[in-house]
Amino acid sequence: MKLYKCEVGMLATNCYLAVNEENKQGVIVDPGADCDSIMELVEHAGVEKVVGILLTHGHSDHIGALNEVRQATGAPVYISKEDEPCLSKADINLSFFVGRSIQCQPAENLVQDGEVLNLGGMEFEVLATPGHTKGGICYYNKENKFAFVGDTVFCESIGRTDLPGGSYKQILESIKNKILVLDDGVALLPGHGPQTSVGWERRRNPFLQ
Repeated sequence: MKLYKCEVGMLATNCYLAVNEENKQGVIVDPGADCDSIMELVEHAGVEKVVGILLTHGHSDHIGALNEVRQATGAPVYISKEDEPCLSKADINLSFFVGRSIQCQPAENLVQDGEVLNLGGMEFEVLATPGHTKGGICYYNKENKFAFVGDTVFCESIGRTDLPGGSYKQILESIKNKILVLDDGVALLPGHGPQTSVGWERRRNPFLQ
């Protein structure tokens, strides 16, 4: 498997592409904006078919290009049941507050904690990590030791909890119970900012001490 990343939108959201190099199938994570850049990345990676679009949560900076990417790829969308309403409601996905109105069709797949997705020969375990939003989730690939963690945890920081549906207590519990139980060497790929690891956050993240 090979991973690619591009920063999209005003908030420099990390959009990821996971590619199975054997069958040239790919999975897109959090298409926050700029469909053209995302599709250029897909082409650059040599992906012949996008088999899934994974959403860590439903905020506008993570779903801003969902409609266009979905149309361009025909790939099904995965999101938690709790955050699925964000797709169609601008006041919940927060696009309304930045002068936009992002509305998307319902997701084809509503995932839940502990579910294992097999997409293009790549496995992703769903980890429910509420706190930034009610239905925030991470996607963990055990074989290659990495997790897409959205806005749950960042390098030496954590996701905001002062937005609707946020909970400081809950996000700390999510990180400690779902992220810090993973091996220290597991790479954490956040929704913003640089990559980090479980071990680094265990030792250096001031919110987790």
